[in-house]
Amino acid sequence: MEKLKMFDLQEAYILTKTGSKGAKTYQVMIVTPFGDFALLSHVSYQENQEVVFQINDFINSGQTSLLVQQNQRNYLFFLNLFTLIIMAIAAFFATSPVTICTLYKSVDKVFIERKSLRGNQIIEHPLEYILRFDIQAKQYKYSKLYRAVIVLKSFKKIPINPQYTDESSIRYVIYKINSFLRS
Repeated sequence: MEKLKMFDLQEAYILTKTGSKGAKTYQVMIVTPFGDFALLSHVSYQENQEVVFQINDFINSGQTSLLVQQNQRNYLFFLNLFTLIIMAIAAFFATSPVTICTLYKSVDKVFIERKSLRGNQIIEHPLEYILRFDIQAKQYKYSKLYRAVIVLKSFKKIPINPQYTDESSIRYVIYKINSFLRS
């Protein structure tokens, strides 16, 4: 909060500043013999226009004092809201799990390890229990998403990665796994 005591006011006007991308900001300028004083920026043109009318009416009247208040609460609200949204998105990505699927021919096992901030999970099965690697589809609004799954001989399906993604990536993963197991 800043208080300014000004004497011998001459006029008030709105200074328009245009940014590099064409965005305009408006600021009330008060002219005195001691220099020009600027009030808050990031206030709407209409609010600034009201303040200019108040100041110029005061200059032309016989009043002895004028109190003008401006705040940037709306600007700060949106700035804080934007910051909170960015923090929520960053927290989501920081806590999302990482999946590592490792196939070992030498020990005849597949290991699926899921790591996250919430804990680690390891799924282990012998390769001989695997019937095939398959693709599981899920309808999402106007498109389909896919994920790779391990189909065991008991017909139990274990997703390699719990998240769904595009079909070409999943087909490539299944191709690479089958190529590795055949070699």
